[in-house]
Amino acid sequence: MDKTISFIQPSRNNLKYLKWSYESIRKNLGYRHEICMADDFSDDGTWKWMQKIAEKDQNVKIHRNSGPTRLGHTILYDTLVKMASNDIVMIYHADMYAMPGLDDEILKHIKPGVVVSGTRIEPPLHPDGPEKVLQDFGIEPEEFDEDGLLDFCRTWVSNYKDITTNGIFAPWAIYKEDFLAIGGHDPLYAPQSKE
Repeated sequence: MDKTISFIQPSRNNLKYLKWSYESIRKNLGYRHEICMADDFSDDGTWKWMQKIAEKDQNVKIHRNSGPTRLGHTILYDTLVKMASNDIVMIYHADMYAMPGLDDEILKHIKPGVVVSGTRIEPPLHPDGPEKVLQDFGIEPEEFDEDGLLDFCRTWVSNYKDITTNGIFAPWAIYKEDFLAIGGHDPLYAPQSKE
């Protein structure tokens, strides 16, 4: 497919997860997609790392909130969407792992006026919901069972390939034009990301 996605990733003091997430996008989806990252006044080396990545990876855009207080995901999502070069943007948390084929599935279903969400697979840390599958493949990047997750997904996808997960939560994609037309996120909910 010739369409590309701009992944939108704000982060605050979440460097080890952000590194892990970045690597998963590049490893499993390649270098054609743009990654827009924002550092929300972190003190864990996030900004220095982002600067190094942006020097090496021409498909990375970075933004920094230099403080003195955090802005929160709500505002930074909107800032990064405006910076994005691609027509399709994906709200993507800094601790998410990109599975092979995520981009192809999003691009297969996205069209103007439609929001498409990827099904999340996560450990049972939070209540179950219609937009996710509860499975534990590790919480920390150091204990992540990548082979187990990939095996699980191959089986899961083959068993449920024609079933759409109901509900929406990140990661979700929308046409940038549609996102801007509705005014982005409501700042009433800042600094949290919940709407």
